[in-house]
Amino acid sequence: MGTRGREIVGKHADRVIELLNKAFADEWLAYYQYWIGAKVVPGPMKDAVIAELMQHAAEEVVRSRQLQIR
Repeated sequence: MGTRGREIVGKHADRVIELLNKAFADEWLAYYQYWIGAKVVPGPMKDAVIAELMQHAAEEVVRSRQLQIR
């Protein structure tokens, strides 16, 4: 967070940064779980499940990038 951002947030800047970092880590953990799930899924419907899991993984990446911008 830059100087102007810290001015806007005020005395709670460190807490805001901490919460944003936690949210960012949560998004990447969710991405990783979906990605791993897509790599190990067995069964006759695995192609559909893989597609669904990869879609969810992509959504997590989008959200992590939104947090990264903040």
